[in-house]
Amino acid sequence: MNEHPAHTSLFRRSPMFGRGGWLIRYAAAVGASAAALLLTTLTKPYLGGRDFTFSYAAVAISGALGLGPGIVATLLGVAGVDYFFLSTSDHVAISNSADFLSLTVFMLVALLISGLASRLRRAGLVAKEKRQEAERLSGELEEHASALADQAQELEDKAVELARAEAFNRAIVESYGEPMVVHDSEWRFQYINEPAMGIFRTSRHHLPESLIGEKLWDLYPDIVAHPFGINLKRSMDERTPVSFEAYYPESGQWSDLTCYPLPNGGLMTVWKNVTERHQADESRRYLSEVSALLGKSLDYEKTLSDLARMVIPDLADWCRVDMLQEDGTLDLLAVTHVDPEKVKWAKALARKYPPDISAPVGMPNVLRTGIAEIYPDITEEMLASGTSDPEYLSLLKTVQFRGVIMAPIVSTHGVLGVLTLVSAESRRRYGEKELALAVELGRRAGIAVENAQVHRAEKVARAAAVEAQKAAEEANAAKSQFLAFMSHELRTPLNAIAGYVDLILAGVHGPVADAQREALERVKRSQRALLGLINDVLNFARLDAGHVELDISDVPVRDILADVEPLVVPQLEEKGLEYGFSCENGALVRADQDKTQQILLNLISNAIKFTDRGGSVTVHCEGDAKTVQFAVTDTGAGIAPEKQNAIFEPFVQLDRTLKSGHQGIGLGLAISRDLALQMNGKLSVESEVGKGCRFVLTLPAASPYSD
Repeated sequence: MNEHPAHTSLFRRSPMFGRGGWLIRYAAAVGASAAALLLTTLTKPYLGGRDFTFSYAAVAISGALGLGPGIVATLLGVAGVDYFFLSTSDHVAISNSADFLSLTVFMLVALLISGLASRLRRAGLVAKEKRQEAERLSGELEEHASALADQAQELEDKAVELARAEAFNRAIVESYGEPMVVHDSEWRFQYINEPAMGIFRTSRHHLPESLIGEKLWDLYPDIVAHPFGINLKRSMDERTPVSFEAYYPESGQWSDLTCYPLPNGGLMTVWKNVTERHQADESRRYLSEVSALLGKSLDYEKTLSDLARMVIPDLADWCRVDMLQEDGTLDLLAVTHVDPEKVKWAKALARKYPPDISAPVGMPNVLRTGIAEIYPDITEEMLASGTSDPEYLSLLKTVQFRGVIMAPIVSTHGVLGVLTLVSAESRRRYGEKELALAVELGRRAGIAVENAQVHRAEKVARAAAVEAQKAAEEANAAKSQFLAFMSHELRTPLNAIAGYVDLILAGVHGPVADAQREALERVKRSQRALLGLINDVLNFARLDAGHVELDISDVPVRDILADVEPLVVPQLEEKGLEYGFSCENGALVRADQDKTQQILLNLISNAIKFTDRGGSVTVHCEGDAKTVQFAVTDTGAGIAPEKQNAIFEPFVQLDRTLKSGHQGIGLGLAISRDLALQMNGKLSVESEVGKGCRFVLTLPAASPYSD
């Protein structure tokens, strides 16, 4: 019989049944059979014919060792019982049928027992092997269970760690202060942080309570063709990060956005509000451009028109400039828009429907108060409240107003006009920053207008002054010509009078009585006085006309004073005045000697004229490397400080009453000052009332290198 492979493998695992184990088993079968025969022999008297009793036991024991040992034990039992107990001969033989039957029954039962024992043995071995296998499997299962438990704990730990990491990452994302949005590949919202949600809540769009799962383009169709939509799609399609800045009119904000493609095909977008920076940059740019524009021309009408064009279309879709006229009406100076046809339409509309200057709000109120007005959202109700004309209202609605700013154009003299900015098709939203910018533009425009007006007034004044000066010069020339002519014509008869008086006094026409001589002397003195006045007028006319010729040279100061002294001595003696002069030896003055003597003679004569009897007149001169000064000092009545400048004006005398006794027409000091100026000098006065006067003539000193 062949053993089952599994059994064979089990047998081979036991030391008893390994290599050489069959000898032990069969030897054990032989030994068991021998022991059974021995026990049968010893207990024969007690067995009562049951000679196979112990052989059965030997077969059972041998069968437990295997079928082969069981068969051997069976055969040995049959042979031994037959030999020792059934047959009387000395060999194995069956003597009768009863013995044959006994042996046959024994053999069959023994074989059955051996087979059963062998099967039982194999079943035990299989069971043991199964038990061992089960124990092994149980151990392995326990090991696997322990490993699985460890893995489960590890997975649980990892899950906790991942949950913590996810919570940490979410906390980081949520703490990110700038808006963040994540879309999937179908543009559905997957994540929105709180800053972004805050922006969406203030949107003018009709949005569901939750945006998660909603498509971007369904909620915001207006950004498809906007830089927002264009750049978002570009980043999604090209799978590359894209950064850009864009303005969203609905919120009135500038945003700096960066788009990051995600591995799952979606897109993450983060952005920050850069409105303040853009507004500051915009303000600086506009103010810089406006300053350059306003300073380029003094034609303020052109300048304001250029300003209105400059703000289009970035700051406004429409710009209007209205200027207040002197009669209180408004003049539409400029209207600008990117479409020239719309500009023509707007100008025609403004002419047909001029603003109501008495309106309580809007442009008239800005003109009255000088305070800017802003309307961030223009509604149809607001338009309807501003006009009662249905046709005008219908036309205004076509403009599609979004917002309006009206800023005063102001100067130091008040409000000059109004600068109006209108947001329409661009949907730009106006706020406080735009209002402040418009106010500053209006202020600078007002300064430009004021400067232009001042320049125009100055230009007109200069033109009038030029005309006036020209007329004055012509009148002055006519006056000088008239005075020169009259002086010449008057001197001729006066010289004739002096000649005839001298002839009469000389006795040419006969003897002259003393009374006649005295009368003739008075006539002669009056003639000389009148001739002196005429000479003053003639000299002044020549100076005023610039016809005086100078002979400049280096002249010793003492020579000038020496020539003057004989001319004033008679006047000094007549009034009994003391006279003296002092001068540095060798002092030289660079001047016209005759004109210098004329000035000094005039100053000394005036000093004598206004000094009472018993007083004094002195002349002192001194010089340095640059100038020489002649000082004429008297002890007369003096001149009040407030009148000292007036004495150098022509035809001015401090006392012109008939009782003064002072002759002259007030030209001497004016002529003297002009002569001093023409010789690069000057004439000044120092005086106190009651303490006399000190007139100082300053002229250039002679250069040591001059010819």
